[in-house]
Amino acid sequence: MFGWIIVGVIVVPFLVMSIFLLNGKGAFLIAGFNTMSSSEKATYDENALCKAVGRLLLILTVLMCLWPLAFHLQIAWLFWVSFVLFMTAAIGFAVYANTGNRFRKPLDPDAPYVEVNREPMSRLKKAMIAIGIIISIQFFIGIGVMIYLGERDPRISIHRDRIQIRALYGRDIYFSHIAEISLIESSMNEIGTGSRTNGYNSGGPAAKGYFSSAESGQQVLFVYATSSPTIKITQTIGFSIFISFRNSDETVDVYHKMSQAFRH
Repeated sequence: MFGWIIVGVIVVPFLVMSIFLLNGKGAFLIAGFNTMSSSEKATYDENALCKAVGRLLLILTVLMCLWPLAFHLQIAWLFWVSFVLFMTAAIGFAVYANTGNRFRKPLDPDAPYVEVNREPMSRLKKAMIAIGIIISIQFFIGIGVMIYLGERDPRISIHRDRIQIRALYGRDIYFSHIAEISLIESSMNEIGTGSRTNGYNSGGPAAKGYFSSAESGQQVLFVYATSSPTIKITQTIGFSIFISFRNSDETVDVYHKMSQAFRH
């Protein structure tokens, strides 16, 4: 399952703006156009521009809605394909709209002469557009990477002296700091996930980082909370650590490997 809340924060405004723009209204929402002078705006077909941006936002909204579906169905390629299409559509439209005098009104030879200065875009405006595109790309890449790392199962490596957890909020746990490794025949939801204090939890089963519960106090989770059993690592100093995978057999297999390494 995927973080509908995270996606919803972006999707809902996109959807509202796309509906507004598809009606040929809301040009003030379009970056770059809203900073033009009145005479420069007059050279553009505002209705066509609004509808084009509205269609773009609608496409981006649909693509973002595929992200939670991809994680719910555990289809990694669907997330990455939709993410790449999202970035391609956003960047491609930005380049298309800002080159070749797109959306300019055609000059009517029979209309009364009105002097309109169609100067090429200044370097400052080009720089502002470029910066806006770069920031947007970084923002969405950051969200994509965070969601991917947050939703995927942790990677566990067992070394001679430690257990290495590679995931969001991952760490090395040295055997000298472990008091006990146990397997609990319950899911993390049944044990008590608690409330997130500094970690990742999108509202679905995947939980990474620091959580606090009335039952266990402060704890560190690397779990798929609806899956059972759950590995519990009790440390001599520090919080208890819980680990589980989507595949229950994988959880059991990792537990046996941990226990064997710990005993030796």
